[in-house]
Amino acid sequence: MLAALVMGITSARAQSGLTSLVDETLTYDVIYKWGFINKVAGYATMTLRGDGDYYRASLFARNAPWANSIYSLRDTLYTTMTRQGLYPTEYTYIAHEAGKYKKDVLTFQHSGDTFTAKAVRYKRASSKAPLTESTIELEANGMTVDMLSSFFYLRTLDFDSMQNGESHTVNIFSGSKKERLKITYLGHQTLPSGGRDIDTYYINFTFTRRGVESSAPIQGWITADSRRIPLKVEGRLPVGKVRALYTGPNP
Repeated sequence: MLAALVMGITSARAQSGLTSLVDETLTYDVIYKWGFINKVAGYATMTLRGDGDYYRASLFARNAPWANSIYSLRDTLYTTMTRQGLYPTEYTYIAHEAGKYKKDVLTFQHSGDTFTAKAVRYKRASSKAPLTESTIELEANGMTVDMLSSFFYLRTLDFDSMQNGESHTVNIFSGSKKERLKITYLGHQTLPSGGRDIDTYYINFTFTRRGVESSAPIQGWITADSRRIPLKVEGRLPVGKVRALYTGPNP
C-alpha cells in the first residue's frame, strides 16, 4: 500500500515541469486512522542518487511496533531508471510479513513504444516453508513504470500547463501484475506544513487492471515549486485509512 501511496503521463515528452531530479532523502510518517485511533503506524525513507546516465532510488518502510497486528508495513523497493526519459531498467520489491517472504525482480527493456519485463518471483509461505521461484513475461504498449519509479516520474509532469480534471495514464508493472496508473490533476490547494501554508498541486491516482479499478483512489499533494516534494498522500484500507506525511526539512 505504501508503494502506491508514496509513488500520465503518456510519454516522456509530457515532462517539463521539473527539468531534472536531484539527490535527496525524503522521510515520512505513516498515520493509521480508524474511529478514535489516529496514530503513527509506520515510517518510510525514500532516497534518490544520480549515477552516471542513471538514477538509483530506494524505499524502506516498516511498522511501528504497536501496529503489527493491524496493518503490515515492512517493504523494501529498489529501482534503476535512465536519466533521459526516466525509463526503468531494473526493479526489486522485497516484503517480509509474519514469517512470509516475497521478492520480485523485474528487468525492463523497451523498443519504441513497446515495453517488456522479465519478472522473477521468489516466495516463501512461512519461515519453515521452501523458497519457490517462478518467472513470467510482461508486455505493454506506451510508457511503462514500476511502483517506485512512478513516484519520481509523476513529479516531472508540467502540472501548470494542465487543466483541472485533466488526466494522464501509464502502464505499471509490479510482480506478476500489469496495471494502468491514471493520474488526474485537480488544481492548486494550500496545505499546512511545518507551521506554514504551502502551495501544492492536488492530484488523484487510480489503478485499473483489465478495465476494473484494482484499488480505492489515492490522493496526493505535491509542493508547487522546483522540488516537487510530496507532502501528503492518503488512501483507504479495507478498515480505516492511511496517510503518509512528509517529515523532512520544511520545503
